[in-house]
Amino acid sequence: MWLSVFRLAHDVDERHPKGIYAVALVDYTEPSPLTYHELLSARVITASNGKKAVSVVDIWVDSPDSVAGGRTLWAIPKGLAKFSGESSAQGPLAAHTWETSHDEGPIATAKFSDITQLAPRLPMRGSVEQPGIEEHPDTAWLTMKGGAKLLPARGSWTFDPAGPLAYLREATKIGSFRGKDFEIAFG
Repeated sequence: MWLSVFRLAHDVDERHPKGIYAVALVDYTEPSPLTYHELLSARVITASNGKKAVSVVDIWVDSPDSVAGGRTLWAIPKGLAKFSGESSAQGPLAAHTWETSHDEGPIATAKFSDITQLAPRLPMRGSVEQPGIEEHPDTAWLTMKGGAKLLPARGSWTFDPAGPLAYLREATKIGSFRGKDFEIAFG
């Protein structure tokens, strides 16, 4: 997982109000039940139970099965996209470049460098609240639990000016992280 946190200082529209957003690229590999790539933006919210949670705002994957599962099980509005990238390593330093596009054009490019392979494995836990969508009309509430070798990373993003994440072009990046050997369970 490669993730950056941004502060959006102004409301863009109803789906993208000002606040804190995370943008992440995730590479789900075996032993995951589905293997695929994912690009998402999520914002920090105060959930209906009064606790902090995240809500996925924009998300694309390269697996039709993941699209169907995300939409019907958890009201996550997944769409299809194409992913390409490359990775290299020199000693403990790893470098990664990702490009993501969909049928309407480019979405984003990300470049990360990190030494996460030296990091200790840390537990991760959080909550997600998703407003209903057509395939899952009720609000979905789920918990995330897992872990990763997690460290700050050097990350940069280019959001296509005509793409669906263009609203983040004016956001202020707070920080970037890499989660190596990322494992998470949803429940």
